[in-house]
Amino acid sequence: MNAAISAGGYGEIVTQKRQLSGATEITFASGRSLLVSNFLGTYVDPGDEIKFALPCSGETLSTSELLIKRITGPCVYQTSVGYAAKPKTDKVHHPYIHVEIARGTLGFTALHLPCAALRDYFYSPHRSNTPDSQSLYEVLRTRRAASPGDLRLAYKLRELELCATSAPRAQRSALERAFNILAIPELRSSHDALLIDPTVPVVFPFSGFGLILVLGVPMKDRFLARRIISFLSERKKRRFKLPLRKLTYYQDRALYRDARAKLEMTFDPILLPIGFKSDWNGWKHLIGATADVEAEFVKTGKYYRRGGHWSLGSWEIALPSRIQLRLPDKVEESLKAGERTHHRFGQYSDWVRAIRERVEHLPMERQELERLAVREGIPADFDLAQINWKADYDPYYYGQLSRRAIRLYLFRDEYIFLTERAVVAETPQAGHATYIFSRPNDMDLFVRTYMRASKQAIRANEANCAENLGFLARIVHGSHHQSWLNDLRKWLGEPLEFIHSVT
Repeated sequence: MNAAISAGGYGEIVTQKRQLSGATEITFASGRSLLVSNFLGTYVDPGDEIKFALPCSGETLSTSELLIKRITGPCVYQTSVGYAAKPKTDKVHHPYIHVEIARGTLGFTALHLPCAALRDYFYSPHRSNTPDSQSLYEVLRTRRAASPGDLRLAYKLRELELCATSAPRAQRSALERAFNILAIPELRSSHDALLIDPTVPVVFPFSGFGLILVLGVPMKDRFLARRIISFLSERKKRRFKLPLRKLTYYQDRALYRDARAKLEMTFDPILLPIGFKSDWNGWKHLIGATADVEAEFVKTGKYYRRGGHWSLGSWEIALPSRIQLRLPDKVEESLKAGERTHHRFGQYSDWVRAIRERVEHLPMERQELERLAVREGIPADFDLAQINWKADYDPYYYGQLSRRAIRLYLFRDEYIFLTERAVVAETPQAGHATYIFSRPNDMDLFVRTYMRASKQAIRANEANCAENLGFLARIVHGSHHQSWLNDLRKWLGEPLEFIHSVT
């Protein structure tokens, strides 16, 4: 067959294969030659037909869709896959998974992937074609009942051993794969089920999404895979600061989910050594510490039914083996302070409840609140202004505004800060914005006027309330502290030397 362009791609017959340094050169009947990786080259022989899509921008033959019709044996197919569905059973009661083909141009819309192929590639320590008698626990040299912390400790110890003995890369990769499978509860459940029955259906780790190379046969618009040769998941490295208050704490792990950024991470007690417990969720919003995180994320997804239609929602999960976390120096002090504040809220709950009821109707200045607290015998280091905080509030905003405040009022679920040049209203809850007003000549009159206005009325200037209050700006918290802080400084007219002194 000579070179030809068709709706199904570009096809050539291989006449010669020559291995070079770091690559394999393939020569076609048309006289053209092509360089491929040595790994892919092992599946190509003279006489084979290679059919491939013309690479798009940014693609190479090693990343684009590719079909090798071999003279002997099954075909080799490489493609980018999207969502991998949950296991189903075919007509002969064999479990399989339907995997979407992303951007396919060779006529295939999906992969038919037997669960046995998933078992052998992802869940078998040696990636054998038959059920493996060894488990991934044995690869880590740990017990089946190991906790998440035990798994990481076993992984780190075994990793050190392999590095010390200069073990082959394949052995180190198998170790990392074993840890990543067992550290994800859903994947660990699939692995443990295989230990009981090697024929049970299993899930595709992280629901697919990546570049796959399989052996199999074409069947109309599907490719019936028999074995997975390789799979590279879609990955992305990320670095960010993680407030510890945003974690959900369990007895053996802490979970982070960011709905806006669509990120998910799990921390075990070895990775996050702060002695967390599940009862921390009752006072975690009082934790001010922030950790530095660097991690590698893989894409995952799931279909949801919305408005009568199915749509794919995607997010990213951090690979357990690729998470690095650095805690601040004074993290223990922050944790103790948060727990102490929580205890005091409980200890003086009746008094706190009475104060909350009072500020619901009348603004109260912090100095007055502190005088009442002294009479009640409440310790002076207890920041009573925190009675307004909601669990999802970022204390960064309160800290920045408190530094600048000459006076602070508590009113309803808000703070009213009087600064040198302006009045700032802040609601300590996620999703709210900071409101800036001109500094009034009479602060008491401002507070009485503010009592009668809602945020919606201020934005719409109903009954000229925005003008009467001297409304200047509304600053959205957003996802970047610095952007909010820059806007705040602008409206407060801070000189450069003060800007440096508070950051």
